[in-house]
Amino acid sequence: MKVQKMASVGWLALVFAGLLGTTSISAQTERADPYVEWSAETRTSLGFRVNGDAVRTLLPPGWTVAANPDNPAQVSLSVTFMDRHVVLDPQGQPVGTGSSRYMVMSVQARNAAGEGSTLIINGISPEGVGSYEVYQPAVVARAERALSGSAEQSSRVQESWQMVSGSGDSVSLTLTYQQAIPVRRPSTIVIRSGKNTGFTRTYKIDQANDALGVPGAPDSRIESMSLQIEGPLYSRIFDGSEVLTGITSTPWYHREIYIP
Repeated sequence: MKVQKMASVGWLALVFAGLLGTTSISAQTERADPYVEWSAETRTSLGFRVNGDAVRTLLPPGWTVAANPDNPAQVSLSVTFMDRHVVLDPQGQPVGTGSSRYMVMSVQARNAAGEGSTLIINGISPEGVGSYEVYQPAVVARAERALSGSAEQSSRVQESWQMVSGSGDSVSLTLTYQQAIPVRRPSTIVIRSGKNTGFTRTYKIDQANDALGVPGAPDSRIESMSLQIEGPLYSRIFDGSEVLTGITSTPWYHREIYIP
């Protein structure tokens, strides 16, 4: 898949906040579930409608993804790029090197009992298959991000992501846009592995989302975008019929992870 588009842009003010403190202590006293990790991240997420048959091959037995009403051959898929600036264990010590960059593919799925959940079904990570056992080990996992602005103006952002797996699947994104005031949205969600749905992790999240729109839309703040997705698996999912439905920038994302 290759995309190159231009769009006009407006601007607003940016609010950016960071939180780092006694998270590990307070989190363990507030919940009985085992607390395993805290992280501070920047994310960019892309929503798509893609080849439903290709996605369903990645689902566990008994789980389904709803077909899109406008095109029953397609289903919704999220592609999220993550730049994990700080990753700490419950004692406040770094997990691994203390930072990481990777890409995750997820869907909203439902099992035969009618239970719905977010399933992580694929991705590319330098940490190997990961906790969900579905990521492709990365040979390249790179993120670049630059902000520019003056006085009280909102920032102009240029970012680039490159994820390449050993299998030949790859995703590359370059994006330029004008920031707006993000919407803060605390939440608690349960995520399941697409390989072993009995494995869950609970995320307690504090994040701020900036919905950028899609290139060329009248209300989009995206100035330019280039996207390339290819490889033995990804070319089946992104077969040329895919539709980009939205791009969201998350300038700050703070997450506590509990198991279960």
